[in-house]
Amino acid sequence: MLIRSAKPEDAEFIGSIRVAAWQAAYRGFMPDTYLASLDPGANLDELRAALRAENPPFTLRIAETEGQPIAFSILGKPRYNADQSIVELWALNVHPTHWRKGAGQQLVRQVLLDAKEQKFVSVELWCIQGNLAAQRLYEICGFVPNSQVRTTSSLTGYPLHELAYTYAL
Repeated sequence: MLIRSAKPEDAEFIGSIRVAAWQAAYRGFMPDTYLASLDPGANLDELRAALRAENPPFTLRIAETEGQPIAFSILGKPRYNADQSIVELWALNVHPTHWRKGAGQQLVRQVLLDAKEQKFVSVELWCIQGNLAAQRLYEICGFVPNSQVRTTSSLTGYPLHELAYTYAL
């Protein structure tokens, strides 16, 4: 498995992986009608433009096997924390056909290396409460729940109960 920086031509793969991962992982957390309506082509022009930028607002990594993208991670400025020494794992999506084969762990290890290289002191992430597979993955990778919880609907329009995790670098 190869972990590499995303390129603009990866946008369609990223959109497809995101939709497949969400539809499989978030059933029961989000309405089925919402999950069925997800569009793998949504926002791809903005994603391509960001990936072409000299200084993109995030670090987007791709995991690929046999030349085919199967997973991605996005590391960026925290959306809910103003502390400039912290960076947030915005997304970790693995295509369901590749779950539990190591792509998630390899991407998390790369995220931690990227954060350390960028001189951050910790990485935070928010995980849907009850998404036990994701919670287990983050804990295996060394993330610790930090007692913060929230309910937000800003991403989907539906209330999601989330737990915060932290990894001290």
